[in-house]
Amino acid sequence: MDFASSALREFFEHYARSRTAMNIDGIVSQYADRCMLAAHDGVRVAEKPELLEGFPKVLEFLKTVGHTRTSLASFSEASVDEHYAMVRAQFVWRFEKAAALPIDVTVDSAFVLYLKDGVPRIVFHHEHEDFGQLLQRRGVIPAQG
Repeated sequence: MDFASSALREFFEHYARSRTAMNIDGIVSQYADRCMLAAHDGVRVAEKPELLEGFPKVLEFLKTVGHTRTSLASFSEASVDEHYAMVRAQFVWRFEKAAALPIDVTVDSAFVLYLKDGVPRIVFHHEHEDFGQLLQRRGVIPAQG
């Protein structure tokens, strides 16, 4: 397999840094032209223009609730074949608001990456828990009644 663990680790560290910096181009560049996004309510196919349109709204929301940093906490990979790898990664999302203790939210995600011309791209992304519900449970955003 052409994937090297250090290269994939760097890929996901870039993933985290792009979210911290709110770098939309950096985020979108890591996804294939078409990818599958799996959530608690099902799977959908997304294309890059949709990602480019959606990420600014998501990042603005995160900024308003105090997001200050995302970091890679753990990482494991499994080779599928010479073109694909499965990766499980945990990210810690830090939220800080004035006069409150920081809140760290751990998000467990699974990815399938496709390697073309030495460059990995996300073709499948699944977060194991609903991100909004996770933020509610951790007190980052108010619970909806």
